[in-house]
Amino acid sequence: MHPDHLLKGSTAVEHPKRIASARERLLSGAPLPDRTVRSVIEASWQRCLSSRVDPQVAQHGQEFDEHQLQALVRPHQELISASDIIMREAQSLLAESGTIMHLVSPAGLILRYEGDPATLELARRVSLVPGADWNEAVAGTNAIGTALSTGRALQVHAFEHFCENISRWTCSAAVIRDPFEGTLLGAVNISGLKETLHDYCLALALSGARRIEGQLAQHKLAQRDLLIDLTIGRLGAPGNDALLLFDRQGRLVRANHQAEKVLAARGIQIDLNPHNPLLNLGEDADAPAPAAAAPSPLSRLDPSWIEPILHQGEPIGFLAVIPMPVRSARTPASTSNKTEAAAGFARLAGRSPQFLKTVEQARRLARAPIPVLLLGETGVGKELFARAIHEEGPTHAGPFIALNCGGLSRDLLAGELFGHIEGSFTGARRGGMTGKIEAANGGTLFLDEIGEMPLDLQPMFLRVLQEMEICRIGETRPRKVNFRLIAATNRNLNQEVADGRFRMDLYYRVSSMILTIPPLRERREDIAVLAAHILAHLHDQHGGGKKHLSPTLVARLTARPWTGNIRELTNLITAAFFLSDRDELGPDDLPDEPPQGVDTPPAPSQNPLDMAEKEVIMRAIQEQNGNLTRVAKQLDIAKSTLYAKLRKYGLQRP
Repeated sequence: MHPDHLLKGSTAVEHPKRIASARERLLSGAPLPDRTVRSVIEASWQRCLSSRVDPQVAQHGQEFDEHQLQALVRPHQELISASDIIMREAQSLLAESGTIMHLVSPAGLILRYEGDPATLELARRVSLVPGADWNEAVAGTNAIGTALSTGRALQVHAFEHFCENISRWTCSAAVIRDPFEGTLLGAVNISGLKETLHDYCLALALSGARRIEGQLAQHKLAQRDLLIDLTIGRLGAPGNDALLLFDRQGRLVRANHQAEKVLAARGIQIDLNPHNPLLNLGEDADAPAPAAAAPSPLSRLDPSWIEPILHQGEPIGFLAVIPMPVRSARTPASTSNKTEAAAGFARLAGRSPQFLKTVEQARRLARAPIPVLLLGETGVGKELFARAIHEEGPTHAGPFIALNCGGLSRDLLAGELFGHIEGSFTGARRGGMTGKIEAANGGTLFLDEIGEMPLDLQPMFLRVLQEMEICRIGETRPRKVNFRLIAATNRNLNQEVADGRFRMDLYYRVSSMILTIPPLRERREDIAVLAAHILAHLHDQHGGGKKHLSPTLVARLTARPWTGNIRELTNLITAAFFLSDRDELGPDDLPDEPPQGVDTPPAPSQNPLDMAEKEVIMRAIQEQNGNLTRVAKQLDIAKSTLYAKLRKYGLQRP
């Protein structure tokens, strides 16, 4: 932090009348004596003069009604959600110190505020409220607007404000940047009357901004994981088309093996090295702002090639399907990545006896050309085991096609499984679509969350397994297929059969061999091994100095309950890898809240609203006979949200 941006020992604090006098000289057109005010403040005052800011009363734009305010705030919902826990945890400190905290958009619009009730009332009198514009060009020198203008954290105190009507206030602001691109997303501001000036105000603003960036990083990494999960089957399917997966911001996430060939044939220049450049934000608050992000490669592609990837009705990314030009149609398709295929069980890290026993069982199952059912909690690595079984099994030369049966509507799942012909229904793809079953011909079909398959689709899939032939939707001519099935679930399928939610004959078809994968909490001696494996993989992908875990962090990780298993560990280590500049990662580098103890159950909420919500969920579970897919639909929430609420209220999944 540049000392010019701090108040401690400055004239603004020790000699406020000099600042007021200097401001009057500036407004009268007289030159300022050297070093009367901090250079960052003088530069801001000069910008205010150039912008013809009213020196008496700060202007904050028009007033908005509730509906208009919601429309203004909506584009920043991701930023607002990331700030929830930070603003909630700061509440008591703000109340004790007589200050308030603001979350601000990159344009200077206040999005939300929390803090001391008496100070909130005073803030309303000077428009320090949601919907008000505190851009420097309209509100004069102030911590919010000047921090956004300079891209740096700073404090502004009393008469350093350009506009006289806010000279009773002191404020400290720190900017928030996108953890991937470094672009400006907004700011955190701490304000109070000038008598409330504290040394820690700027530190609190900086800490809040950094934690929001950490929350955004975790969310974006989870979004990328979800995006890959939703498209991995298509990316791994055989064919001559190039498939490029982009996130919502247009950054390349993944490309299939045909991409380089097709793009070269079409003369399209796109860097096909997906990267995940989480920046080391916040380490140097005076570092210059990053250059503007390069235009997305999406802008160089024909719009007709691009289709949105939806989750719960909202686009979370885009898949570009680029056909091979006709002149290159006879070029043989490249083979699958042999380096990856050769990995097999070698990519599974661990040394605990239980894990090694599971791997040995999986090796034996891989050699048998029969269906395998993988059992295990969410995030234990069922797909990694499925890929290893495929790569060391009799169908290793064929494709590995994955499909998650959960989270898809009945009709969408049917289309993904069986495919369709052109014109079979409204919105059917021109030329039809190959389903996952057909795409897996000669290889392996991996169906995750098979217990979520709708009951009326189960006999259709059972017939495919019995006859090894398939009819696309809208088609009567059967097509012969030959594939190995690997299914996975975190449900008790025996209980699902007993409750009438899963067909017994299908259960016996998919469960010729059963492999149970242990949760991470039952193989705690593997946590350090897995973390080191993840760090090594990140180093290979992104370079930089090699990092390792401190003994304290290993102990902290070992004590976590790991409800998200290996996926949770991967996200945690990945975020720490990118957000820390140290070679040895410690507990302070964890991006989330301190973990709970192993045996600490979710505390039951005593909040009346929470108790009412818990009762509604329990009643819905009873009405739907424990079918969580139908419970989520009845409550009009995502299944992932439902699972989170089950954990929150300590409810056992049926």
